[in-house]
Amino acid sequence: MSVESNQPRPVTMRLKEETAEHHKAAERHEFQQALVRGGVSKEAYIDYLGQMLLLHAALESRLRAAAPRIPAIKRVVKDFQHQEPYLKRDLGFFGVDPATLTPSPQTKAFIATLDRVAAERPLALLGYHYVLEGSNNGSKYIAKAIRRTFSLSGQDGTAYLDPYGDEQMPRWQAFKADLEASGLSDSEGDVLVKAAAEMFEAIGRISEDLARAVHA
Repeated sequence: MSVESNQPRPVTMRLKEETAEHHKAAERHEFQQALVRGGVSKEAYIDYLGQMLLLHAALESRLRAAAPRIPAIKRVVKDFQHQEPYLKRDLGFFGVDPATLTPSPQTKAFIATLDRVAAERPLALLGYHYVLEGSNNGSKYIAKAIRRTFSLSGQDGTAYLDPYGDEQMPRWQAFKADLEASGLSDSEGDVLVKAAAEMFEAIGRISEDLARAVHA
């Protein structure tokens, strides 16, 4: 006779399963599909890097500020996971000064959301970070397509898409292990799941801005 377990599901399982449809919707966006194929212009790719820099810089500054008072953020988020330096390196390769960047309407809106979330429910920042850190798994393949399209070598112009190289999977497994070991309650897991869904939706809206710029 089987005994039904009353053990809560691991938070990483919840994040994967409960945001699966949001994840698929973000990946299916026209601009994201073009990235996967390497089917974007250099200008569109640089614009993408710029919006990602503005998003990451805003999130990562708030993660650093929240870490001393949110144990899970302090435990899970490592300095090497911050993608701002990789994005600055990529933009520098293409001759773009980050100081000249302007957020798209949806990037600007999400940065405003970050301000509110950091004040009202800072643990949610970790849910946002989960999505962006997890995106490195698929971005390795985008990096290959972009290198092929623009005849790039090494990490030139693609450091953000493939920041960890051969260490990608070990670092992702370590990230998930740290998240599980942070001992989050069910209600705290709810916060992360909601935030992860919000991040996938935000990526979709930012992708729409990028697609509009391409067709303008």
